[in-house]
Amino acid sequence: MRTITPAVELPQTPTLLDLLRGAAATLTTTERRLADHLHLHWQDLPLTSAAELAQEVGVNPSSVTRFAQTLGYRGYPDLQRAVRAELRARHAPRPLPAESHAAAHWQREIDAFQAVMRQPESALDDLARHLAQARRVYVTGARGSAAAASYAAHLWHAVRPDVHLLTGPVLAHPEAWLDAGPADLLVAFTVRRYAQSTTALAGRFLGRGVPLALVTDSPVAPHARQAARLLVLPTPGQDGAGGADGRFVPLALPASASALLASKLVSLLGADRLNAAEQELGDLDVLTC
Repeated sequence: MRTITPAVELPQTPTLLDLLRGAAATLTTTERRLADHLHLHWQDLPLTSAAELAQEVGVNPSSVTRFAQTLGYRGYPDLQRAVRAELRARHAPRPLPAESHAAAHWQREIDAFQAVMRQPESALDDLARHLAQARRVYVTGARGSAAAASYAAHLWHAVRPDVHLLTGPVLAHPEAWLDAGPADLLVAFTVRRYAQSTTALAGRFLGRGVPLALVTDSPVAPHARQAARLLVLPTPGQDGAGGADGRFVPLALPASASALLASKLVSLLGADRLNAAEQELGDLDVLTC
């Protein structure tokens, strides 16, 4: 009988949370404030500058650099790179169970829908009213969220005019959103890993006084605190800590929520635009069967 030699486990690089726990007993008062904040918001660090972090915690930016060095990093950018690497590892696609790929996939989808069904409908009603009342609606999403944004813009534009989809390198083409103002609305779709381009564009709109509606997977996503409307949709397969478990993130929930919002828009604005479009399609002999 062949003897199987156990695999040798390679030492793992300590995570930021490991380092924070290890240094807890020796931290100063300022470092403790930073540590407490990083425990809660460590996943936001790749998108947070040292100056922004210092402002959020109420410390001097130099304290952020010194704290990163206390933890063993060369500086704050080195800490950010380490967190990015950890997030990439956590979000790397993992295979489904070999015994039943389909069953595992569908069960995660069902669990996510059941979770969102337990949420109050008022958040959807508030967002639908804002969508109906805004002068113009801008919709954006990057990377995995781009398809969700495109589908939402397609549905909502069928019910109301002036729905503008912003995708690709929109920051390099400001003419697409130069006219945006406080009477408009930006709807941003963003799930982990959060795209810096979406965060930057939302910042530009917020700076112009445009209300932000954020459709995301976490109440602590970038700009969640500045959002006028926040719609949190659970990610299929989330672990107990609220983070995605590393598998591909399906878009069934964002797409379904966009369709529900379109139906609510019809209730608020009527179906005249939809009917007019159908009439035009009929006049052009477009096959719809």
